[in-house]
Amino acid sequence: MIGKYKNLNQAEVQTTQKLKDLQDSVLEILKEKVEYHQVNNSTSIHGLHALIGSKNNTFVDSVKMQFRDPDDFIARWLKGLIDSTGHQVHTDKNGRTHKYILIELLKNDTFRDYSFTFLERNFYRNYNARTRYKPKEQLWIIWFGDNNLKWGLAITPTLRNSEWTNDVNEIRRANFKYWTIGHILTSGIIDPDSNKLVYFDNLQNLIMFYRSILKRISNSIYEKEIFDRYIDYLKKNENVYEEPFLIPELRYAGLEHDHKYRLDFTIFNIHTNDFIGFEFSPHSTHMAINGITKKTQVQLNSDLSLKWGKEMDKRNEYFKNFGITTITFTDSDLKNMDKCFKEIETFLSARFLESTDLAQQIQILNSL
Repeated sequence: MIGKYKNLNQAEVQTTQKLKDLQDSVLEILKEKVEYHQVNNSTSIHGLHALIGSKNNTFVDSVKMQFRDPDDFIARWLKGLIDSTGHQVHTDKNGRTHKYILIELLKNDTFRDYSFTFLERNFYRNYNARTRYKPKEQLWIIWFGDNNLKWGLAITPTLRNSEWTNDVNEIRRANFKYWTIGHILTSGIIDPDSNKLVYFDNLQNLIMFYRSILKRISNSIYEKEIFDRYIDYLKKNENVYEEPFLIPELRYAGLEHDHKYRLDFTIFNIHTNDFIGFEFSPHSTHMAINGITKKTQVQLNSDLSLKWGKEMDKRNEYFKNFGITTITFTDSDLKNMDKCFKEIETFLSARFLESTDLAQQIQILNSL
């Protein structure tokens, strides 16, 4: 079920038929209002649809907004209309003042019914774009990798004035789920050194890149083991294109050479909207203090406090700016890398269950 319809095709057919049934009456209403208001406006069906639909991206930010259903979309569209034009007036040649014509037209029940049906059809025609999760703008491009070999992942990457950005007009048309294997295979990844996009013909080529490039530049034995386990996880997956991409070395400060922070691995799970970072934190690297034998207890405690503060600042800033919660594997965890990956896998494989339609279940119950 798609809302009150069995599928998108039925939504298209039924809303289109309703528009046809109301069309003549609405054109008469439009013609009368245009003549009375003495404004330049087309009274054709194309002019009518332009009047209703041309400001969709003005009244609602359809690129950044996510809508629950058609009513949510229409309500926000109407609020945007009211906020933008509700207090605007114009004066005709007879000195009469009028509200913005669409405000006046929507006070008519028939015209409002037609307009809302038109917007409902628009919602279903762009169903995936309207209902999909819309990430924060700072996540439209993410950068990962160490300082010597950085990579970028954008939704709809384009190079403008020697700077990588997104083609915003194409974002809503993207037919993949963000930050998944399908996203990588469709959009490619950005090589900022050559200002080129690197594309992968198939999953095998992507896996080869993951193993031969991303894994090899890691200096951590623990990270290398996770790389291998993730590749095995992908190979046995039946719906691999919708699997979240396990991002190594997510860069907090993007392309800046002197990076502030990096997360060892990160998952943006679009299916559950969970953003999870993973840190491998053996005491020997994250809490080691140089010259420990020459320090007093007070100096040692001060150094440990600074180390601890830096680690907490890193986690807090990733959460504040990107919504990423960080899980840390310590020395005791790292003794069992299978167990570590099993925890990572729970976030990779997490999916929301589809809702159950109550009316359908009642119908089945009555038939038993």
